[in-house]
Order: sequence, then structure tokens, then C-alpha cells
Amino acid sequence: MQPFLLIFSLVITLQLVFVLSLALSILKHSSKADIRFKSVSVIVAARNEHKNLPHLLNALTTQNHPNFEVIIANDRSTYESQQLLTNWSSKYSFIKVIDIKTLPQGWTGKKFALNEAISKASNEVLLFTDADCVPDSENWISSMTSYVNNESEIIIGYSPYRQTKGWLNRFIQFETLFVGLQYLGFAKLKRPYMAVGRNLAILKEAYDLDFLKSIGGLEGGDDDLMLSHLAQKRKQIDIEISPESLVFSSPKTDTNSYLRQKIRHLSAGKHYHQKDQTLLGIFTLSWLVGWGMFISVIFLGINIKFALLVFGIRSLVVYLILNQLGRKLKTDINFWALPFLDFCYCFYYPWVAIKALATKQVEWK
Repeated sequence: MQPFLLIFSLVITLQLVFVLSLALSILKHSSKADIRFKSVSVIVAARNEHKNLPHLLNALTTQNHPNFEVIIANDRSTYESQQLLTNWSSKYSFIKVIDIKTLPQGWTGKKFALNEAISKASNEVLLFTDADCVPDSENWISSMTSYVNNESEIIIGYSPYRQTKGWLNRFIQFETLFVGLQYLGFAKLKRPYMAVGRNLAILKEAYDLDFLKSIGGLEGGDDDLMLSHLAQKRKQIDIEISPESLVFSSPKTDTNSYLRQKIRHLSAGKHYHQKDQTLLGIFTLSWLVGWGMFISVIFLGINIKFALLVFGIRSLVVYLILNQLGRKLKTDINFWALPFLDFCYCFYYPWVAIKALATKQVEWK
């Protein structure tokens, strides 16, 4: 076998080891709910979200959980948001609003909003979500928090995006699932590195407000960097992916907005611990190199049949796994569109990653 094809085969093998290990750890996960319901503080940081908040608040008022409060930190919003939140909080006593008028030096908007909301929280468990999210079940709070305890102090949830028409949404669904495969899988393999703030439960006594203040000037990372910090402190972390635990979010509808959002999300990556950066780098590089070598083999005409066989097996295994995982996590992906989406990802990720590394500050809202 030519050295080039040998390296190509090894890269594909590495890729499959990663994917199979991560996927199996997720698919084998089972919930271990505690029969004792915890008191919960749902934390939401919002800025000018008067169009989205009614949907979230409607869903929260129908939750079956026996003891919870909703704390919304309203970050320098316009009159419409203030009035809407005043009306909801006067109607429901468990909805508490913190109006933030000015931003102290050294803080970004969302970090300070979270700091204020968490400081006012009075319950055992903090459950985070975003203003443009809607729980998919009346049992969301219970499913995400029922086994938060000293053995599982942090529960990482999953948050799919709503399905709409068009190729941008198809790519968003693919990218969300692919990222979910990584952070959920690595968490199950005892190597947690990130979470999504749209669906995250943390025991209040485990949360570190001092660390939040130390990263207060960073626009992103309130979820990723906090999780990584708590993992380093040996806090116990698990995942929850039951259908009742899912929270749906509104996807971006234009490419520029989506790319800005992803640059903001990835900007926290440069602050990850070195081991996590290395592990994620190897996985991502295997993806990019695998595609690059496959395309090179086709153009150079080096044993094309062998290359097609190897890459075909790789693609079939990966796409079947993503399809199965998508069904479990209610992330709808078109199986036949996967080769194209997979190919596009190889151009998208390097560009977004480079932009995220080069960008010093990305506005939240």
C-alpha cells in the first residue's frame, strides 16, 4: 500500500474511533432520576427580547415542577421588554425581574446579567436557558434537575433548533447535532469541556460566582468556561437527553447572523484548557484531513477504488450514527443531504474558527 493511502486509512480509522466512542457513550446513557424534587431557580438573561419572551414565559407557567422560581435579568432593554416583564411578574409571583440600567466596568452584558440573577436566586438548583428558547415539555424543569445532587452537581442538556425550510437550516441542524455529539459524548467519557447555556443545570452551591467575575469581560464562555472550571475542581458532571429535557431554540434565518453567532460561540474556545484544545483539535483535524486526502486521491487518481471503499464505509457509518442520534435528540437531518452538509462543514469550520481566534470582542445583542 502506498504511504499516502496508508495515512489516509489511518486518519479515517481515527475518525471512526472518535465517532463510535462518542456516539455509543451518548446512546447508552440512561436517566437516573431521584424521587426527591429539588427547588429550582430558572435563570434567564435577556436583552430586548420582547418578541421571544412570551413564548418562553408561557411554557414556564405550565411546568409541573412543584417548587421553582423564574429570574429574568433584563439587561438595559427598551420600554417594550420592561413593560412586558412587569405585566408577567405582576400576574405570576414566581416570576422575578431584575432591571439592569447600567453596565459596570469590566463586565459584558450577559455575564453581568447572569451574575445579578444568580446572586438573587434562592433555590437549590440553577437551571439556565435563553430568552429565545422554549421547553419541549411541561416536565422540563423536573427532568433536568431531578438527579442534580452531590453525585451529579452539573447536568448538561441538549437544545435543538426548530426546523425551517432552506439549506441554511439544514446546515444548522447538522452542525448542532455534530457539536452535540462532541460535548455530550466527551462529558460521558469523563472529559467535559463545554455546555450550552440554553439548557444547563448546576447545583447552586457548586456554582462559582468569583470565577464568573474573573471572565466577566469575555463576551462568550459563561457556559463553556464555567463548566470547564468546575470540572477542574472535580465537580461531578453528567448529561440528560430524555425527550422531556429538550429545549428548542429559534435558528438564525440569514447566513451573516448565523456566522456572527457561531464566531461568538467559538470565541471561548481559545480559553479552553490545553488538553481539551488538543483533543478537539485532533478530532476536527481528522475530519478536515480525511476530506482533503479523499479529494486529493480522486484528483490524483491514486487507487480510486480503494479510496472510494474506505471513504464510503466511513461515510455510511458516520451518517447512520448521526441519523440515529438525530432521532434521539429530535434534531431532524435529511440522510441524503448529509454528504453535502459534511463537505460544507470542512470549509465552514476553519473559516469560523480563524475568525473566532482573531476576533477580540463580539457583541452579545
